[in-house]
Amino acid sequence: MPVLRLALCLLSAALAWAADPVPVIAGSTIVHDLAARIGGERFAVTCLVRPGISPHGYQPVPEDVRRLAGARLVVINGLGFEGWFENLAAEARFAGTVVVATAGIQTLNAATCDAHDHAGHDHGPADPHPYNSIRQGVRYAENIRDALLAADPEGAEGIRVRAAAVIDELRRTDAWATAELAAIPRGQRKLIVNHDALAYFAKDYGFEVLAMGTALENSQPSASRIAELAAFIRKQGVKGVFLEQGKNPKLIEQLAAEAGVKVGAALHLDGVGAPGTPAGTYVGMFRANVEAILAALR
Repeated sequence: MPVLRLALCLLSAALAWAADPVPVIAGSTIVHDLAARIGGERFAVTCLVRPGISPHGYQPVPEDVRRLAGARLVVINGLGFEGWFENLAAEARFAGTVVVATAGIQTLNAATCDAHDHAGHDHGPADPHPYNSIRQGVRYAENIRDALLAADPEGAEGIRVRAAAVIDELRRTDAWATAELAAIPRGQRKLIVNHDALAYFAKDYGFEVLAMGTALENSQPSASRIAELAAFIRKQGVKGVFLEQGKNPKLIEQLAAEAGVKVGAALHLDGVGAPGTPAGTYVGMFRANVEAILAALR
């Protein structure tokens, strides 16, 4: 009987644990996807920012305060990407662990990335978009894995197995992108985009990013400015221009028409696409961007 009671107690404890996963809050859809995949059922990972909403200009709501106050872990991109987080954490009196997914990454200078491009958000001197390099995504996954291991030592085996699978997929995706993008001649590897978020991607695959700052983001350029930009595009020999997903396409379409180039499919630059869509995961987002670039520039 004592053995039976002990077995029942252990079973009860296991069931209680299974019913009470570690609450984790993510500050962007990208780190949310990675944390959810690596954490598995032992973690309840939710995201403050919905797909399609830019984390740069996100405005926290009162419900976020309650959610954050109840979390044990928060995973953020860092580098000022979630510029609203510190005030939100202070309001929620968050006492858990903050995991910065970009920790240890050798960042690029954001001097070419106009702070005004981000709806009034100044992310500082470091470019906060390393995730657009799937190679840097490996470091994201490693940092998240290590934080989850620290939070749940008993689930270490599962966390390590899931993290290894995620990292393997990231590396295979990088190999695929390297092979596919090799089809674009070096002289055509130029990206005109309204939001300068592809510097890490460009470094990996030998591209040059020719983002035009506020001229293509929040301002209303004059007809003469449009003509000037179109002339610049023609001079650079660019074959296509790109718009960030969710932005008004009118200006980029006008610019492309005047320059005589294609408008590429919209790029997901600040987060994953809607759930269930091809771009609805981190890897899916990256692959969708590569395919859009290939279709416009190859």
